[in-house]
This record gives sequence, structure tokens and C-alpha cells, in this order.
Amino acid sequence: MRRGHPERGGLLLRGTPGVTSSFSGFIGYLVARLLKFELMATRNIVIAPCGNKSYLFQESWLREKDKKDFDVCLLFYHETINNPALYEKVEFFYHLKGFKYFMLNELLTNVRPEWLNTYDYFYFLDDDIEIDTFQINALFALSRAFGSAISCASLSKDSFCSWPIFRQQPNSFCRFVGQIEVMAPLFSREALKTCLPSFTGNRSSWGIDSVWSKMLGYPKDRLIVFDEVVMKHTLPVGGGELYRKIQVDPHKDWEEVVTKFGARKQNYEEYGRLQRVNAKHSRMLFLIVKVRGFWTRVERAWRDYDFWSRVRRRLPRAGS
Repeated sequence: MRRGHPERGGLLLRGTPGVTSSFSGFIGYLVARLLKFELMATRNIVIAPCGNKSYLFQESWLREKDKKDFDVCLLFYHETINNPALYEKVEFFYHLKGFKYFMLNELLTNVRPEWLNTYDYFYFLDDDIEIDTFQINALFALSRAFGSAISCASLSKDSFCSWPIFRQQPNSFCRFVGQIEVMAPLFSREALKTCLPSFTGNRSSWGIDSVWSKMLGYPKDRLIVFDEVVMKHTLPVGGGELYRKIQVDPHKDWEEVVTKFGARKQNYEEYGRLQRVNAKHSRMLFLIVKVRGFWTRVERAWRDYDFWSRVRRRLPRAGS
């Protein structure tokens, strides 16, 4: 077990109000980074389960290790570590030998509870998710800028997928939804503190994402799928090692945990989105916006010219 210390020096809104200021915040954040202002030390962390067959953390997540804006903590679930040298590139490694959300609960409750006040954003990836360093950086930056409670990347077209709502939408920048699934959620610190008691709600983890929405009060603008960021789910749903080991019916688990917390069974709804509008994306809407803009300029020019006042000034006055 190795330990360390994390502290080191054109869009159109559809459906959901109140996002403009958040998008402005995002632009401000990017400008500050481009101007090389040091906003803060790394306050982002990826925490993921890991076993002897896991490889994507090395080949994908840490492909550009020197450019990452996050720490990595791996939670090893097998009894024996076959090749300890593989995990030396990550900041933290714990041999907890359990299921994903049970290990996360153990880590954040008993092993490193101080992390709940050290990091701002926590990304809980499954080890069969392929997403590169820059995409992870982008998801952290976007989540911070939009003030999301829980967010996720969208799924690529060639991903194994349980819920179609999470597939990437080509004309969308991001979508505001009713639920983020357990596979790869990115939590804000505040949302994580609220939802952490549900992590051991059942053995399979099915349905605890339904509980998160309930615990957060079913927000309509803080659970976000970012279509700008894409990940690939590389293994069939229900085909991983977990399902051979849990020895419970996940469907029954799901029913029981939502009943226990008084949550809806599922809330996979879209409440609104920021949509790309340009010559390549949403072309008809782009043309409508362009026509409206042209007409507005014509109206403004007409008012500024003040045609009728000019005419009246040229007419002879009575008695002249």
C-alpha cells in the first residue's frame, strides 16, 4: 500500500434557464488559464477500481501524464497484486479488495476522510472506460465552470451502453438531465458529501444513482452530460467480473435501494441543453439566427437614419 499527499504547488440555450452566467464563467476560466494565471493547485482527483487485468488507466487516462490536471488513486480489488510496478505512476494506491462503491466509501470514510476537504472534484471511473488525459482535464474544467453537482462525459457511438441518453449528441455541447449513472460520475465535493451515505446502499450498486438524484433534490440544471467530452465503454454491460462475484440479483437490489431511500426507480430525463449552432451544426437553426440578426441590423439602421424626421425637416413650414 503506497500513500502520498495530494497538495501540490456560438452556443444556443434550449430548455433550461440561468446557464448564461455559468457559460461566461467557463470562458473566464479558460481565458485565465490561457493567460497562465495560477488559479489553484490540483484540486481534482480520479479514483477508480483496479485489478490485475486493468490497463486503461495507463494506456488512456495517463497517456499524457505530464499534462494532466488531476491526481489518480487506484483501489485494487483482487486478493493478489501480480505486478506492483505497474501502479507506480499514480499518486495513490490502496489494496482494499472490494466492490467499487464499497471501496470508495471505505477510502473516503476511514482511510482518507480529509480528501473531502482537500479536493473539489472527484471522478469515479470504472476500469473499462477509455478516456484520454485531455478529455479528463476538459471534464474537470467544464464541471467546475458550470457548477455541476454530478456530471459525466458522453458515450462514443461504439460504446457498450445501458441508457441511450448518455450517447454523444452531435449538435449538443452539454445536456441537463435527471440522473447520472454509476459507471463514471464526476462529483463536486458538496454533492459527494451529500450522496456518500448511499454508496453502500446495496451490493451491486444498481439503483444508487437513482438515489443520488433524490438526495440532491432532483435538480434540473446541475446533473450534466457534456457532449463536448467523449468516453468509450469497452466491455458489454453486465459482462464484467463484478456480476460473477456479487451473488445477488441486481434488479432486486435496485428495487430495494430506491424503496429504502424513497427515490424514483429511474429519472433519465433531459431538461434542456446548450446546442451548437453554426454552419456545420444545426444548419437550419443557424440560418434562422443569421436571418434574425440581419433583420435586426436593418431595423436598427432604419431607426438610426430616422427617415421621417429627415422628411419633416425638408417640408416647408406653415406661414413661410
